[in-house]
Amino acid sequence: MNPIAVVTGGTGALGAAVAQSLHDAGYDVHVTAHPHHAPPSFNGPGHLSLVDLADFRATLLWGENLPGPVHAAALIAGGFDMQPLHECAEHHFDHLFDMNARSATNSLRALAPKLFEAKRSSVVLVGARVMEGAPGMALYGASKAAVINLTKSAAKEWADRGVRVNAILPDIIDTPANRAAMPGADFEKWAKPGEVASVIRFLCSDAASIVTGNTIYVNR
Repeated sequence: MNPIAVVTGGTGALGAAVAQSLHDAGYDVHVTAHPHHAPPSFNGPGHLSLVDLADFRATLLWGENLPGPVHAAALIAGGFDMQPLHECAEHHFDHLFDMNARSATNSLRALAPKLFEAKRSSVVLVGARVMEGAPGMALYGASKAAVINLTKSAAKEWADRGVRVNAILPDIIDTPANRAAMPGADFEKWAKPGEVASVIRFLCSDAASIVTGNTIYVNR
């Protein structure tokens, strides 16, 4: 029986690359998509579940229904928005923290029993370089900084359970959405989804068995 891997946000550009990479590594892959952003068709790899990860109860139910144990989890689901800090409204805060910090928290909580069951498992979350501060990205950066705290806290809490927890810190990933948003940019300077997926695949592998609690920059 193949080990099980979970990829949240597994139908997006990066998530799909991660799902394919883990599938190629021999995992039985389970991916999620938001019910309001589900693809018109899903060709895999993996088994698709539609779940709003910002909904605590729905996320717990999704986790309970996953086969176990879960050996690898790539928490890719998240989102981006920007606005000057002096123009931020309540809904901007809620939107960004729901997409990033809340979805990551709920996913960790829902997956914990299945990760513990594996005895030896790995989780990779997605932060962002702008958590260090950037104009127009205060709330986005703050939501990603929360993800990093979750990463480091979970790594310490779950070390005795055999769960390793790390995060990657991408700058700009070469996706269709980013190309459309920045058509004048030099795309060759951007990390490719497959390259980032290879890093995540490594972090989920036994080759990274002594790597936990780390934040890893992935950029050119």
